[in-house]
Amino acid sequence: MKYTKLFLGLFLLVALNLFLLKNGVIEYFDYKMYDIINKIAYEDGQTLKSSVVVVDIDEKSLEYLGQWPWSRMVLAQLITSIDRANPSSIALDVIFPEADKTSPSEIVKFYKRYFDKNIVISGLSKSYFNNDKIFATAIQKSKSILSVYLSNEDIKETMCRIPKQLLEMKDSSNITYESKNILCNIDVLQKMSLNIGFINAVQDKDGIFRRLPLFMKYKDRFIPTLGLSALMSIDKAIVDKENLFIMGHGIKMGESGNVLLNFYDSSWYKKVSAVDVLLGKVNKNILKGKFVFIGTSAVGLHDKYIVSSSKIISAIDVHTTLIDNILNEHLRYESEEMKNINLGLSILILFILLYYMQQKKQIEMMFIFVFTVSFYSLFSIFMFFNNIYISLAYFLVPLGVGFFMLNMILIIKNYQDKKLFNKELSRARSSAIDSMALVVESRDTETGAHIKRTKEYISYLSEYLYENDIYKNILTKKFRFLVNIASPLHDIGKVAIPDSILKKRGKLTKDEFETMKNHAIIGKNIIENVLKDNKDNEYLQMALNIAYYHHEKWDGTGYPSGLKESRIPLEARIMALADVYDALISKRVYKEAIGFEESEQIIINGSGTHFDPILVEAFIEIKDKFKDIAMRIKE
Repeated sequence: MKYTKLFLGLFLLVALNLFLLKNGVIEYFDYKMYDIINKIAYEDGQTLKSSVVVVDIDEKSLEYLGQWPWSRMVLAQLITSIDRANPSSIALDVIFPEADKTSPSEIVKFYKRYFDKNIVISGLSKSYFNNDKIFATAIQKSKSILSVYLSNEDIKETMCRIPKQLLEMKDSSNITYESKNILCNIDVLQKMSLNIGFINAVQDKDGIFRRLPLFMKYKDRFIPTLGLSALMSIDKAIVDKENLFIMGHGIKMGESGNVLLNFYDSSWYKKVSAVDVLLGKVNKNILKGKFVFIGTSAVGLHDKYIVSSSKIISAIDVHTTLIDNILNEHLRYESEEMKNINLGLSILILFILLYYMQQKKQIEMMFIFVFTVSFYSLFSIFMFFNNIYISLAYFLVPLGVGFFMLNMILIIKNYQDKKLFNKELSRARSSAIDSMALVVESRDTETGAHIKRTKEYISYLSEYLYENDIYKNILTKKFRFLVNIASPLHDIGKVAIPDSILKKRGKLTKDEFETMKNHAIIGKNIIENVLKDNKDNEYLQMALNIAYYHHEKWDGTGYPSGLKESRIPLEARIMALADVYDALISKRVYKEAIGFEESEQIIINGSGTHFDPILVEAFIEIKDKFKDIAMRIKE
């Protein structure tokens, strides 16, 4: 049975892990865990140099040259100016799917098409009539790389020539991204491009950008991302399943050919204004030997991404980061296998914790949990410094949730055990009390029936008072419980009364009665002795009040203290009524039993003298219930 529960618990923990996995809970927390570790392990890379420069079509350039799109004559001049500085390569983070509308040839066509006018542009060489051809020549001479956009959505496809690339695919099984459609540049430009690269970049499900696919498949060709395409313009790329080799660097690719980018501080990225390049204000040494990207940071002209550091970057930064990550070996790798391994490890640890829970070894449970979480978290950070992310949340989330569930079960079980223990303790204590009281009653020639009847009188009277809002502020649930279990000790002091008095047949003498009255004081002293070691015990305090004060009378003529009215504790006033009523209807060595009606009348007549008038009013309403109890529990 023990092992059955163990394996049932393991099954439930596995089911819980699968539920969290299926509903994306673990994946979501894994994103956040990555961001936390990324901040811990961040390095600013100031000891290294960037190999990339961005020629930025910024607000300054737009103000000087006019709003985008610019004439491709301007772009041709920009590329030519950059090329004179001898960069490693030039890549454009811009797509040109349509002809330049500012070309003189396009202007002539426009007037003919819409106004049926044949206009003549004089004084201009025919070589300047087509801006796209001029731009294409600049692309060809500078060996520039153009961008394309790959998508599975319906987009306007242009004629797309894909140039031969320096790419060797030994094993492409890990590259699973495929695209049905492509948006590229007009043919006159596309065919002049040395290489092409896609500019797609998609955030993770939580809206944060972390990873980038290195390749996407279009028909039977593998197209690299723009940054990788820039590297492939000067060196061959070799793909062997999860590994990419280029420029002497080996890169481990994750699921679907993804890599995790390691974004640098904003000061890392070198940017120069496009207009400054055109005006010759940029030192050529800044561009020499660099991978130059032409892109834009101008508002409204570029995509923006939020990265793990909560900073916002422009789309061009994605491609420049990729190049520096590869060359500085800062790219990060996330293994899909580690996710499954982590899930398996979490289940194994939970099984061990479950075993210790069964053995009721909570300290060992806590130690194993804290040690495992601490060690694995530190190990994860260490691996992160080595550019490997081991998907920590796939271990911590199932383990944490499982540990929480185990602790909740322990808390509930401990509560139930404690409740059962207290119940058994209460039952044992009640039995012990009843037994003690029975010893007293047996010496007094009475039976245990008196104890049982008085308990039920008190219980019923207390409930009636509470339900009718009488003394409700005193008669709490706890009070009603305590007065019931403490009542059997009302005559505990009789243990010290001599048998000659206690069992005397007939009326007691004055001196004998004085001795008998001492049982209230003796009872108080007995319970006070116990209270010394249990000062805050409410049960014992109530038992003391009942034993000491239950012979006090409402008018102050009772004993041993002569208290009056509400100065007498309520529990003692209730006990007094129940005790007298039962004494009246019961046969004793010194008297015969009195009938119910006569006994009831004696109680009623004692209102305001012997008994609390409010209690007597309640008794009048429930006296038939008292009678039923007496008839049911006989001597």
